[in-house]
Formats: sequence, C-alpha cells, structure tokens
Amino acid sequence: MDFRTTVDIKTPGLSVAPDARILLLGSCFAVHVGRRMAESGLDAHVNPFGVLYNPLSISAMCDAMVAGEDFPDDCFLASDGGWYSWLNDSSFFAQSREECSARLRQVLRKERERLPLLDYLFLTFGTNRCYVLNHTGRIVGNCHKQPARCFSERLMEVDEVCAALERTLERLWSLNPGLKVVFTVSPYRYAKYGFHDSQLGKAVLLLAVDRLCRRFEGRCCYFPAYEIVLDELRDYRFYAEDMLHPSQQAVDYVWERFASCCLAPQTQAFVAEWKGVSRALSHRPFHPESAAYGDFLRQTMLKMERLIEKYPNLAERPEYEKLKELLKS
Repeated sequence: MDFRTTVDIKTPGLSVAPDARILLLGSCFAVHVGRRMAESGLDAHVNPFGVLYNPLSISAMCDAMVAGEDFPDDCFLASDGGWYSWLNDSSFFAQSREECSARLRQVLRKERERLPLLDYLFLTFGTNRCYVLNHTGRIVGNCHKQPARCFSERLMEVDEVCAALERTLERLWSLNPGLKVVFTVSPYRYAKYGFHDSQLGKAVLLLAVDRLCRRFEGRCCYFPAYEIVLDELRDYRFYAEDMLHPSQQAVDYVWERFASCCLAPQTQAFVAEWKGVSRALSHRPFHPESAAYGDFLRQTMLKMERLIEKYPNLAERPEYEKLKELLKS
C-alpha cells in the first residue's frame, strides 16, 4: 500500500545542463533552492537584488535590469543612520544615498551583462499582497520597519500580475530570445493574514502562473514546489518550529525532486563529481603545513582541472581561485 500521494512534475523543456547559467529571483524559498544549485556546482546567481516577495516588485527589478537606467531619489530611504532602497531588502544598506545607489547600479549592471547569456530565470512568488508608499505611490519591495501609516496595503489580482509579467517577459526576451522562465510559488504560509486569506493569495499566484505558462508555452513552465510541500509531504514534521516555513528537510526533499526531474542526466553526474571537490575544499586540516595536506590539495586540483576540461566555465568559479590560493600558501 502507498500511504502518500506523489506530485506529478511536468516541466517541458526544463533539462538543466551542467554549464547552464541560472538566475533565481523572489522569496526566501528561491534562496534555499538556489543555494543548493550553487553548492552543487551550477552557475546560479541567487537573489542578487535581495529577497522579494510579490510579483510586481520582482517584475520591477527585472525591468530595471533590462533598462539599465538610474534610479530617482525617491527610491531611497534615510533610516537607522544610513540609507536603504525601497525596491530591495536591507542587504543594500549603506552609509549614504550615493553609496546605496551605486551598489544597486553595480549589481544591476552585472546581471544585465549576464542576461543575454542566461539559460534559465527562476521566479518564486510568495504573496499577492504589496505595500504602496503613500507619499510616492511606489510599490516597495521591503518596508524596512517603517511605521504602518507610511503605507497602503493592497491585493493584486490575476489580471494585474499577468499584465505586468507579460510586459517584463517580452522585455527580457528582447535581449535573450532563448531564455526559459521557470515559475515557482513559495509554500510559506502567511498566518498573519489568516490561513484562508493566505490560501486565496496563493490561488491568485497559481492562477497567474498557469495563465502565463499557457500564454508562453515552451518558454515558461511551472515547478510545483508549493504542491510538493503541501500535498506530498503534507505533515507538520516538514515545517520549521514556527509551523509556517518549510523545514530544512522539506527544502532538501524539494531539491532532490527537482534534481531528479529537471537536471539533465549529465548534470546529475556532474553534481556527483562536484560534491567530491566541494567536500575537499570545506575540509579543515589539523596540520595545513604538512606534506600530506599538500598532496591532498594537489589531488583535489587534479579533480578540479578534469572537470574544467569538460566544463570550461568552472574556471570562473571562486572555488577554483580558492584552491589555487591554498596551493600557493
């Protein structure tokens, strides 16, 4: 007897190659899965604009990446003795508005340069709620703990989400016609809205994603992380202590399901090879000056160089630079 239901994963055209270039944007669930990609040796940039939860804020950062334009002064906030960006999370905190703006421009420039070479863009939506800054009318990516009176909260409907993302996708494809977009919806449960309203919000996101995948069939697909956690795991054992966030075990399971279904066979083999190199680099020797440790590093470098022969882009990985530095010391 089978005492669980298994989610059927249908991701046409999604077969990630070992040298694929990947960008992941969105909620904290994108961070969890994206980190697993990067740890597995894949060329994945994870939330370079910070954690974003609603589709319109994610869309806005994609548009900025395409346009490469500067940001007006009202995108920045002075608080806590420094400056934040209303469009991003607190990771863009800086001592001056100019520094905060410069950091954001630098990240946008880097991702814009990489955009024409991207193979996959993963967009993870957390909520259909957004906050509008009252004095500018701008949708913010993060409220930065400012008083509630500064904002108006509103709900996005399916048509609004789809309209914004359709425009954004067309702009992205104007620079990279071959880019494949993979949507996911975060399984995080928004208890503060009430569980009924949380489910309604997820339904809006799921309906919007479904419409976009139908509208752009072959260029967009959906990975069912939401359904895997809620319908396949389906137990509080797979939630963190707050009973709202998926646990590390749940994240690991979703990654395993993704890897088995969406990584090409040669990528799965590559991930297994990379694991040995990555494990070696994380090793902390008792005697780093010993001949035995030197031999260990040289053997690791041989493994790395064999991988680089097959996948030249690995020569750009920070792990390769770290290994060269360790061999010099």
